Amino acid sequence: MRTNEPGMAGQDGISLAEAVVVLVMIAIVALATVPNLGEFNRSAALLGAAGRLKGLMFRCRAYAIMNQRSTGLVFEKRGDGSWRCYIAADGDGDGIQRRDLEGAIDPIVSEVLEFAPQTAGLGILKGEFVPDPSGRGRLRGDLDDPVRAGRGDIITFTPQGHATPSSVYLTDRRARMRVVRVYGGTGRVISLVWRSGWPRWRKTAL
Repeated sequence: MRTNEPGMAGQDGISLAEAVVVLVMIAIVALATVPNLGEFNRSAALLGAAGRLKGLMFRCRAYAIMNQRSTGLVFEKRGDGSWRCYIAADGDGDGIQRRDLEGAIDPIVSEVLEFAPQTAGLGILKGEFVPDPSGRGRLRGDLDDPVRAGRGDIITFTPQGHATPSSVYLTDRRARMRVVRVYGGTGRVISLVWRSGWPRWRKTAL
């Protein structure tokens, strides 16, 4: 009758030593995967936030052209650091005004997008050399203000397809940023991406 040597696999299974080795290998793979999974999730969340904002800009421009009246993408910052934005239509022919929004003269014509302060959303990374998307050195201005759309934080699209020249910055709060830019003469909307260590922003289709 054949007997198994100590520490050797038998005909019906594996030894304890082999099982331990397998478990150690599984643990190593799992530990190596967790950081990558977290990075992927942050990247996907930032992409989703930028995509929703870009989609709302497209809708705002289309509404202005189809309805032949000025339409604005309005940004509002709350006391807790969160942001909200929505589309409003010019109700009295004098453009989108904060006082008209408060009086419901300029009606809201879209859903309201919410961006929480601790998740991927509107913001600019601090403590980093964030380049200016226009290629003019470092991004300047108030780094607590990610909406660069004039004093009113309203991006207005006209029936002729023009718009307020604007840049809206988003971040994953760790190492990545995206900017959604609006060109004034054409109302064209583009998206750029940047991550810590890159010397310049890169174009992206999404």
